[in-house]
Amino acid sequence: MSETDTHPTSLETQRSGPVSSPALRTGVLGAVFRDTTSSYKFFWLLAIVDLLPEFDRPLPTAQLVKAMITRAWAAVALFRLSLGKVDRLQDCVRALHASSGLQGQTSAAQLSRALNAWPALHDWVDELARFVPGRFLGSWFPQAARATPYDRRGSRELVAVSDNAFGRADSGPYRLIETRDAILVELAPGWRDWLEANRTLVIGFAEQQLTRYLQTRNPNVPGIVNKLELPRRRSLGLAHTWWAEIIAHDAEVALADIFSGKTLDDRFEVDHFLPWSFVVHNEFWNLAPTAPEVNRNKSDHLPALDLYLPRLATLHAGILRRPGLPRGLAQTYAEFLGVDPSQLIELTPQRIKDRYQQVVRPLAQIAVNQGFPTDWQYLYSA
Repeated sequence: MSETDTHPTSLETQRSGPVSSPALRTGVLGAVFRDTTSSYKFFWLLAIVDLLPEFDRPLPTAQLVKAMITRAWAAVALFRLSLGKVDRLQDCVRALHASSGLQGQTSAAQLSRALNAWPALHDWVDELARFVPGRFLGSWFPQAARATPYDRRGSRELVAVSDNAFGRADSGPYRLIETRDAILVELAPGWRDWLEANRTLVIGFAEQQLTRYLQTRNPNVPGIVNKLELPRRRSLGLAHTWWAEIIAHDAEVALADIFSGKTLDDRFEVDHFLPWSFVVHNEFWNLAPTAPEVNRNKSDHLPALDLYLPRLATLHAGILRRPGLPRGLAQTYAEFLGVDPSQLIELTPQRIKDRYQQVVRPLAQIAVNQGFPTDWQYLYSA
């Protein structure tokens, strides 16, 4: 979901087409996320929608919990967001991350294999499916929800109420079926079709509400709306082309790797000074050309600011002195430096360095607070 996406804050009126039976109390979804103290309900609903093609039969809660973990992986393992101080889904993802050795940016197939082979998965399924499948139904049965304690017994009582209403006009979206080996989730008549027909709306609504929830627990962290799923692609082609042109044709700007000091040739790579997994953008002011081995070594570390931030600022101050700066790039620099594009030529190197200190250091501190490794330095190899 991009930052320009807009979604309704209520699902009350979203009942369209023949699949939307008047008996379905779909508008109650708009109340599901009120007074949430953990992330479970967001990821539970998203898991249900993700698994809709398989809901031609009741599904084990273990399958939905695995979908919840998969959904939460990017936010926790890659982007290092906090889901809440006592959020057990967060603890589960961190435990899997530590035990599996997987990188934060991993494929869904690799993550699925790691989950299936994880010895601790059974215990985590028991933990995460203990309350949320029953308590999620509380919005459809508010009187029963108020009358039952927020524990396993209360959750089971809600399950019993929802089971009695299953298939009637006052039904919730699903019921839970307890078998000897598992607890199964069975969607109520009409709900699979409605969720499928309104998939984009429901996902957008859940992600919008999840973004608000995460923003309060990760104040000042940039780009949270873009940190809900693994990135599909992030192209640095334009930035690479620009740096290549400078390296090849501008002898006045002696381009060297700001981390290693090595002179750069056409085999360079483009690095995010503040890690991409923190800023989730490719703004030119945060980019620098590096030697491939340096880029690989740095990974998602925060560089030692006292050493490298002045070098980054000096590098970009040199670029700003180039004649014929493309309009789009000039606009990007102007927004970062807080001036009109026509004023760029008047900026002194010291003014640019000061701006880098003012902007980058506070952002780096937020990243440190999130757990990004810090004070990285490139160690020269013999």
